[in-house]
Amino acid sequence: MTRAALTTTTLCIVDTFTHALAERAVALCLAQADFADAIFVSDRAPAVSGIRHIPIAPLESREAYSRFVIKDLLEHLRSEHVLLVQWDGYIVNPDAWTDEFLGYDYIGARWGFHRDGHDVGNGGFSLRSRRLLEALQDPEINAFEPEDDMICRRFRPMLESRHGIRFAPGDLADRFSFETTRPTTAPFGFHGLFNMWKFLSDEELPAFVGALPRASLGSLQLRQLARNLIDLKRPSGARAVLQSRLAAYPGDSESRALLDQLSPETSKPTGTERVSRNAACPCGSGKRFKHCCGAEGAGTGEPTARSTTAFDALVQQAFSHHQTGRLDEARAAYEAALAMQDDPLVSHYLGVLDMQKGQPAQGEARIRAALRERSDVADMHNNLGLCLRAQDRLDEAVRAYQAALDVHPGYAPAWSNIALDSHRMGRFGVAREAFDKALALSPNLPQTRFSRALLLLTLGDYRNGWSDYEHRARCPEYASHYRLPPMARAPAPWRGDQDDLSGKRLLLLGEQGIGDTIQFIRYARSLASRGAEVNLYVPKRETASLLATAPGISDVLTPGDPIEAHDYACFLMSLPRLCGTHSVDAIPSAERYLSADPEKSRVWRERLAALGADRLKIGLCWAGNPTHHNDRNRSCPPEQLAPLGAREDIDWICLQLGAGRERIGEVPMQLHDWTDGIADYADTAALMSELDLVITVDTSVAHAAGALGVPTWVLLPAVPDFRWLLEREDSPWYPSLRLFRQHAAGDWADVARRLADALASLRAREFRD
Repeated sequence: MTRAALTTTTLCIVDTFTHALAERAVALCLAQADFADAIFVSDRAPAVSGIRHIPIAPLESREAYSRFVIKDLLEHLRSEHVLLVQWDGYIVNPDAWTDEFLGYDYIGARWGFHRDGHDVGNGGFSLRSRRLLEALQDPEINAFEPEDDMICRRFRPMLESRHGIRFAPGDLADRFSFETTRPTTAPFGFHGLFNMWKFLSDEELPAFVGALPRASLGSLQLRQLARNLIDLKRPSGARAVLQSRLAAYPGDSESRALLDQLSPETSKPTGTERVSRNAACPCGSGKRFKHCCGAEGAGTGEPTARSTTAFDALVQQAFSHHQTGRLDEARAAYEAALAMQDDPLVSHYLGVLDMQKGQPAQGEARIRAALRERSDVADMHNNLGLCLRAQDRLDEAVRAYQAALDVHPGYAPAWSNIALDSHRMGRFGVAREAFDKALALSPNLPQTRFSRALLLLTLGDYRNGWSDYEHRARCPEYASHYRLPPMARAPAPWRGDQDDLSGKRLLLLGEQGIGDTIQFIRYARSLASRGAEVNLYVPKRETASLLATAPGISDVLTPGDPIEAHDYACFLMSLPRLCGTHSVDAIPSAERYLSADPEKSRVWRERLAALGADRLKIGLCWAGNPTHHNDRNRSCPPEQLAPLGAREDIDWICLQLGAGRERIGEVPMQLHDWTDGIADYADTAALMSELDLVITVDTSVAHAAGALGVPTWVLLPAVPDFRWLLEREDSPWYPSLRLFRQHAAGDWADVARRLADALASLRAREFRD
């Protein structure tokens, strides 16, 4: 056997979880091939010689691994190609190497469950070009789990059309590696725990399985490995696998049954085919089972009871669909798998789909049934908690997360969920402790760190809160907010005091909601005073004319406007950290920093005056954007405002635009609805600037009124958004605001009574003098 010459290629493994087996995989590769370079990317140095250590923080999730491979691996690459391997995949046939592989930007094993031509390929043993890694820096590539599916399926059309990336054809991929499909030749490498029977003797199996992490011991792949060994009449190897699995998961009845059936004389397969050989293959190929998954391995000495292989292929396909948001396709694949074989883990994932489809009670029932068979799986308890959360049964949800920790005390997602739901219930001390525990276990959880930021900011810990808040851009649900708009040249990110702004052009980028943009545009004045030309980009054109009045802003740009080159760019909600707002006392507050258009204001002033000079003019807004994650708690049912209608010398002016207007008939007082004269936020600002008072829930109306300096009373839920802090009735962000908080969750009636009491003693002259 000759050594393969990969003289333009770096051998790379990225692993912070399975260190011993990762070292084994790279050692086997180094023993069979010569590389231009070799790197071991991990939180600890390897014991293997001849490889560079790239130290990183632990990657405690698949998403974190995928993000690193897609966005960060490039900076560590010194060659034109990289052979990326994982602990369960390595070189097995160096004679199969050909430089023909280097003619493509991506090559990996084919996925047997995809039939659309985009089936290359698996990333666990894959060859990638520097050109591909450079193309992956495209800001529109912003989804990260799993990374090979993102590259080879979701973003493949864009990579091919925009960047000219070449994916290897299937026949060449078959010569390179195999995973879910069986090879007809001896490929260069392989991937997959369930394929280890090909390369490990029965004597090697105990040590190998003993090095597996607990999660892998409970995987479908390990169970399939045991079945393959049984089918191959290797009972001692199967026994070693099953005993290790049962040591970690003693409640696994299926593995117990398989082990009980084994004897030294075992000589026939114990798998049972659940699908007729002449039936359509459940994998969706359109072929008969016997000509598809049921035919794989026939006549090759490989396992012949192939229904389980088809089952695992379907489950992998379902996972792929599920992880990339194709929920209907995922459901079909899960159900097809269950038609072949009962499996509580798969049933539980159907329960997760129920929850994601807005049927949490159905998901709860399905997961509880699965838990009766497999109570030893932390994920299942955790996902039960998420179903309960979706039904607002937060105390029960926390108990479910605790059950997950009883199974696996180091399970960081459960600690994170305890923190989230404790925060929502106002148990702030418990929440902070749970967030800290989650991040001590898994420091690289961006969603957990962002959620902790919201808690810290609510508690007024701005120094630590704004630092954690920077992780928002790494959260999938927020990723779309952090794409740069098309412009002449991509600017450098502004880093605060490290970058002198004198004579520079700085582009501020609006993000998240309109209220957020209004709140944080106040920092433009300070940035302009440092000598910068400060421009603002916002995605909603209707806000531009009002935001253009902010001191320090030179121009406001919206989608479709040409954007000239800027030296720096910065997202608005990073400004508190970069500008040194490390405490509540450091907030750059002002009575007003936005201005209403004088002519528009005059029109509204005349219209309001016609209602009577001695009457209070009060604007009312009762609902926010229904897509907001907490809208059901922050919006107030309009009928709850009945106590406000007791006085007859008030003219109520409708400020409810868009969502929520369908309930205008439920408002228990007469409203003047002039919203047909409002085309943008400048019109709304002009109207509010002429009112005596604005009463609103927590929505952009509150921010606009506060930025204009209009007296405003804000109705807040018991657990408010972070910017309103806790307990206080004033806002350090907006001096003209007065805060009316729920004393008990959901109790708007009490808030309305207090509002009515506060209104009782007011007269118009108190606002106008």
